[in-house]
Amino acid sequence: MNDHGDATRRPLPTMDRRRFLLVTTIGGVGVLAVNACSGGDDDTATSSSDGPPGSSSSSAPPDSSGTTSASSSATSTGSGEPSTSEPPTSTVADPSALDPAERPTVRLPFGAFGFPSPFTSNGGIGYIQMSLIYDTLLWKDSTGELLPWLAQSMERSPDNLTYTFELRDGLQWTDGKPCTADDVAFTFDYYAQQEALPPPVISQPPQGIAKVEATGSTTVTITLDSPDVTFAEQVLGTIPILPRHIWATITDPTVPQDPAILVGTGAYRLDSYNGDGSPLLYTANDQYFLGTPFVQRIEFAEAADPFTALLSGAIDAGSGNGLRADILAPFTSDSSYGVITEKGATATALYWNLTKGGALADKRFRQACAMAIDSNDLVDRLAGGNGQPGNAGFLGPENPYLAAVEQYDFDVPGANALLDDAGYQAGDDGTRQGPDGAPLSYELLVSIADTPLAELVSAALEQIGVGTRIKSVEPGPQLFGAKFSGGYEMALLGFPGPSPGGPNGDPDLLRRVFSSQVPPSLTSATGYVNPTFDELAGRQRATFDESERKGVVARMQEIIAEDIPILALYAPDTSFVFRKEVLDQWYFTPGRYPIEIDNKQLFITGVNRGTEIRPIE
Repeated sequence: MNDHGDATRRPLPTMDRRRFLLVTTIGGVGVLAVNACSGGDDDTATSSSDGPPGSSSSSAPPDSSGTTSASSSATSTGSGEPSTSEPPTSTVADPSALDPAERPTVRLPFGAFGFPSPFTSNGGIGYIQMSLIYDTLLWKDSTGELLPWLAQSMERSPDNLTYTFELRDGLQWTDGKPCTADDVAFTFDYYAQQEALPPPVISQPPQGIAKVEATGSTTVTITLDSPDVTFAEQVLGTIPILPRHIWATITDPTVPQDPAILVGTGAYRLDSYNGDGSPLLYTANDQYFLGTPFVQRIEFAEAADPFTALLSGAIDAGSGNGLRADILAPFTSDSSYGVITEKGATATALYWNLTKGGALADKRFRQACAMAIDSNDLVDRLAGGNGQPGNAGFLGPENPYLAAVEQYDFDVPGANALLDDAGYQAGDDGTRQGPDGAPLSYELLVSIADTPLAELVSAALEQIGVGTRIKSVEPGPQLFGAKFSGGYEMALLGFPGPSPGGPNGDPDLLRRVFSSQVPPSLTSATGYVNPTFDELAGRQRATFDESERKGVVARMQEIIAEDIPILALYAPDTSFVFRKEVLDQWYFTPGRYPIEIDNKQLFITGVNRGTEIRPIE
């Protein structure tokens, strides 16, 4: 998510519990996690160190490539035997070499997530639905590379401040009017006027843009205030371009509008919409600038249990986090289905509100809490063994910038000793007290769906004399609203929640989550200030030297691992199941930015990379 201004300006949208969980817990993957209590093997390596008490080395540092490939995070199955490789047909490099195929209809298991405009679509699922109508200047495929989309070329100046684009010739809006450089300039000006949008909206107004000019009918120049290595991915590949002749008269874009305003350059037209949560029907725009889209129709409709719906033939794809083996067994044993799995795309985290002061603002207290919680046990109990313990440095296991930072071993005696040394002595009831005599007892805010996790965390903290009062609330404003406003003491939240990106994404996520120079968000640290970290965060964003950036990001991870303003508890695996006869090249978009799955590039081309469309019957 791009930095933005006064984020309190827009309220959280209201939506029912299941759909809010889809936005905040999975952020576009497709279904709620199915928890389990079966065990799993723990292969976490540990070693001694002189770092924080109870610490051990994490996973190995990133490789030298600095890139994320489709194969680095996907596990594909479908023949009865799981394998660790790319999706079944992901090696296809020449779509024209494929035999002509009948254009399919794809059916997906959720209804409308807001009104599908750039300003009222909620979370990852809403962004997917919006992106079928609107296009960006650049767009990702399964390789993680940004493809030329509306822009056929881009040049960056030597000082990394100016970007010059040439739009494709003959671009048109779906109402037949031409799409020009004036529309691109208008889009950025219009976004700049918004200041901020409701937090679940993915395409927030970009910051740090000094000037946008249309210097010709197809030429656009964007000048930044300072270099930004994330600009291409998080702005050019995320902000949808708007038709000036439609939006110039709309003063408040956050109010749902008539579907007639949904005029884009996109590959699909919205044919049916009956309000938030309703089914959606999209049909292909056969005049699309890349050619006739491969997928002819896309249908969205709620499915209470997508795996049952898959088996009955009602839908064509579905997914979840931390799925038990018995849930996946019907699909992994049937060659008509494909299954891809991503590790560490999301995490469940413990947040402390440091603005409350006292022990919450003491890193020794937070370190002791980390040592008291058995993350391997959480993986076994809550993800059926299908996941990994959280990383104290916060980046995910497939992140190319992952550094080997000190972790916190499960060590209750060590945690108690650390609190003893810090002066937090036990009271008569066993609850520790601060120097002022106040008990170390805190309210633990949690979604109703995560109450079992809260009970495990509460029991773990009780072993070190820290009391908790679990407050289970409906997922929505009661949960993220309280987090956003700072109205909590401790909280359990899914990361990245409704925001794009994730632990495996661009490491600038560390700046967005932990820097005190960034406006608060739904999933950022509360009250954390470390000037050294802030300086490093600014440096990594401004450098285009990959080696230098890796060094800076490694130091940032070390600081976060020591201070732990947020503790990543565990990261459940994300599994996506699909019917291969409909589409067989599904993938997780590397970096999860701006979306993770259901990438329109696949729907348009029928293959998982590039812009060339496979032959159609």
